This record gives sequence, structure tokens and C-alpha cells, in this order.
Amino acid sequence: MSLHGGTWKVHASALDNEDVIRDALDWLSDGQAEITTENYKSALGAPMSTIIAKMNGKRAKKSFGKMGQEVIAELLENGIEGRIDEQKVLHLRLGLAELTNGEVKIVTTSFEPIVKGLFKLEVYPGETPSEVAVEFLEGI
Repeated sequence: MSLHGGTWKVHASALDNEDVIRDALDWLSDGQAEITTENYKSALGAPMSTIIAKMNGKRAKKSFGKMGQEVIAELLENGIEGRIDEQKVLHLRLGLAELTNGEVKIVTTSFEPIVKGLFKLEVYPGETPSEVAVEFLEGI
């Protein structure tokens, strides 16, 4: 196991269909996530929400499996180092429109609605986060 856990997050406006987003997150997490919604108001007062799917390590690994081998290969091909922060968290951005259609697409722009993935890597002394991430992804 090389993940402590993971989270998928979607920031939604009042115009978004939260049920569709929750269904997409449930599918992506293989039905293994605890899905919650946090409601708040934007800076201008419009209703907003953040839909969060939390998973432990084993469940987070299953979620990576749902993304498919093509997406895993794309992550490995493009280099994983730039996706890992100082806290050893692997960051992913998926297209929300594609996900609601049952497809997974890595996105690099911020011009479209996204699903943000945060996955805490299990890194021990003598290991680097990028080595752990590559080994994890190759093992899926």
C-alpha cells in the first residue's frame, strides 16, 4: 500500500446538478467513499457547495483503478514529480463534464469545471515521494 488516503472534491454553483456530481464521484470511488457536501455562499452571496468524496488507502487505490490504464499511462508518461507537493500529496485534476459521462480525462487548464484529487502518499525514510508514486501507479 502506498497511499494513506485520498479525496475527490468538486466546487459547484447553484446551477450545477449536485446529484449528478455525487453519482459521478460515487462511480469514480467505486462506491467506496464517504460523500459529503459543504454549503456556503460565494463572495457575492450566491449559494455554492463543495462535494467531497473521502477514501482510506485501500479505497483510494480502487479509485485509481477506476480511472483506467490509459489515464495511469498518461500520468506516468508526463512525469509525476510536478504533481506532488511538500506534504507528499499527489494532486490530480479531472474534467467534470467527462466524469459525469463516465469517462476520465486529465486536464491541465483551469478554464473548465474540474474534479480535484488529493492523495496522501505513504513515504518512508529512504524513499522519495515520486518513486513511491511511480511504483504505486505501475502496480495498478
